Amino acid sequence: MVEKEKLKQEIYKLSALTDRGQRLNKLISPIYLEKLTEINKLINDLKDYSDPISEEIICGEWELIFSNVELFRSSPFFLAIENALNDKVKSDLFFKLHQLQVSSFGLSTIGKISQTIDFQKKEFLSTFDTIIFGLTTIPIIGWFKLFPTFGGSVTTLAHELVLVDNKLKMSLQKTKVTEVVGLNKIPIFSKFLMNKWYPVKDVWKKLPWNKVDPNCEVSIIFIDEDLRIMHDIYGSIFIYIRPNINN
Repeated sequence: MVEKEKLKQEIYKLSALTDRGQRLNKLISPIYLEKLTEINKLINDLKDYSDPISEEIICGEWELIFSNVELFRSSPFFLAIENALNDKVKSDLFFKLHQLQVSSFGLSTIGKISQTIDFQKKEFLSTFDTIIFGLTTIPIIGWFKLFPTFGGSVTTLAHELVLVDNKLKMSLQKTKVTEVVGLNKIPIFSKFLMNKWYPVKDVWKKLPWNKVDPNCEVSIIFIDEDLRIMHDIYGSIFIYIRPNINN
């Protein structure tokens, strides 16, 4: 379909121009907001060309190329927090504060974000690379790095994965931080805390302010062999491609 491929190419172009949508985040750069209107229209026009939504076409590896909210919110960990807060205003404020906390002064940036979906195992594996001290210099005075660059890959596992009414529903299970090839391990932290699964679900249930289980869901708006578009419970956009079309 010529029209379908044309719409997809425009989505790819806008994803690149907006740095995976980060340039649409008002905390980072309150410009290019007209691009959000453009990509919303493209998604709306593309929906009619979606393949039938099934477990078979969803399974495999995917990589995030665009979001109109903070990139880390694509993880089941943060989707479960959003569900538990049960309030869009509270959710948006919480995630903005989290972004300010971890990203100020170039402290941390997010690299590759990927997902592996397996309905046979009923598992949803989400991973994002975090880069710490990527840019740490004193402007004007000098151009040398104050600190070396560290980082790791944060992996979150959700289980009880099901597809119901074009929605992926799952339950947060556990998380861990592993090494990323090419990045230094985080000093002290890596020795004691990396490469270990942490039972997030068990801890979640013991916290008195958590009134619901760490469950979450996302809706499938469009899918074909190499592109998937999702909405969270409040309509935030997450767009993924297959890094390998043969998956």
